[in-house]
Amino acid sequence: MSGEGGEALGALDPRCINAIASELQRSWPGSATLSPNRLGLGTTLDRHHAFIAAVQGLCDRGLLAYEALLIGIGGPEVRDAALTARGRALLQNNLVRAAA
Repeated sequence: MSGEGGEALGALDPRCINAIASELQRSWPGSATLSPNRLGLGTTLDRHHAFIAAVQGLCDRGLLAYEALLIGIGGPEVRDAALTARGRALLQNNLVRAAA
């Protein structure tokens, strides 16, 4: 992924980024509730940490907005998550390249 913001995403787990982006592209322009289990990322503590880091990284870069991040016994859950317009454009290009 190149261009503005692309290099910075390289530090995040690509599997998490692609799963989050795919789910939110499907729900565009609405929002969705995300969790590692719902996205098929697994339920291990390492996967939970990677998911949280991906959500935080996307939000910090202005690509993702959400209402609440809940962390409990069942793992992390992001409620009412949605891609920003910038996030949708940047991540859609990334998904197209990954599929090629």
